[in-house]
Amino acid sequence: MYKEASDKYKEALGRLEQLLIKEKPGDEEWSKLDDMKIPLLLNYSQCKLIERDFYPVIEFTTDVLKRDPGNVKALYRRAQAHVCVWNTDEAKRDYERIRSLDTSLVNVVDKRLANLDAEIKRKDKIDRQQLAGKMFPK
Repeated sequence: MYKEASDKYKEALGRLEQLLIKEKPGDEEWSKLDDMKIPLLLNYSQCKLIERDFYPVIEFTTDVLKRDPGNVKALYRRAQAHVCVWNTDEAKRDYERIRSLDTSLVNVVDKRLANLDAEIKRKDKIDRQQLAGKMFPK
């Protein structure tokens, strides 16, 4: 289901790109077409997130944020993707930015950050145990 939607968003974005090529960058028509990409990129990134294809999510949401730096949806999806590819610092920065932009999401962001911190600690512990096993084999 999401694969089909993903394919449709990809096709729509391709068509928009073709239309953009015909316009002069910065003109009113070009700007309108370029703005139309934002909801498509957000929806496409959500499909990719569900498909667990995280690097395109980061790419598409970063594109949105270049046009609209305060887009909370883009920040949230990019933060989720960063967590999944273990870009923890980037994820934390995005979550902190969400917290500053939308106070209604403070509880959600705090939970996500707490989960991320717990996962970092768990991974660090495993890494230390593995390193100790290599340094001091029995």
